[in-house]
Amino acid sequence: MAAETFVEALKTFMEPNWDLLGLVGKHVVYTYSNGWEYEVYYKNEDTIDYRVRSGLVGGRMVKGQKVNMKGLRAPTKEVQDSTTSINQHLYMVSWTEPTGTCVSQVVDLDNREVTTAIFFPKWVIDDPSKTVCFQNDHLSLMLSYRDGGPTHPVELSHLYGRIHLVEDCQANNDQVIS
Repeated sequence: MAAETFVEALKTFMEPNWDLLGLVGKHVVYTYSNGWEYEVYYKNEDTIDYRVRSGLVGGRMVKGQKVNMKGLRAPTKEVQDSTTSINQHLYMVSWTEPTGTCVSQVVDLDNREVTTAIFFPKWVIDDPSKTVCFQNDHLSLMLSYRDGGPTHPVELSHLYGRIHLVEDCQANNDQVIS
């Protein structure tokens, strides 16, 4: 298949339009099995704020990170009986940070789980302390670190986390992560 045909086929593919009402406005705190603790505020349909409480880049804080959010289940009435359980609150959230770090996570609010793949560029693995700051005040520095590299080899971390706090803070509340 020619590249142009493939691109046109992708443009015409219709994705399900599942709403994000169960995630937008939620403030979630979770701990990965390796002990890293994060808090994320799903601010609106394309933005998160977050703080890394502990771990490789503990102390890092970001506000206004643009993301791609998708619901992974159709918004249907929840059904639970002896044979069927429909998970209505399952979402995929992905983003690329100014550092070059890429993140993709599945947030399962019903089971209070987060499964994440983080792709760290080599420069972050070599010196993670460079990213430990309020990133918004240091964007040009993060971009210069990213552009200076090295980027490869990228370090992939698959992480499984348990959510221990979910609170509804409404959308676009700038006071949740501060």
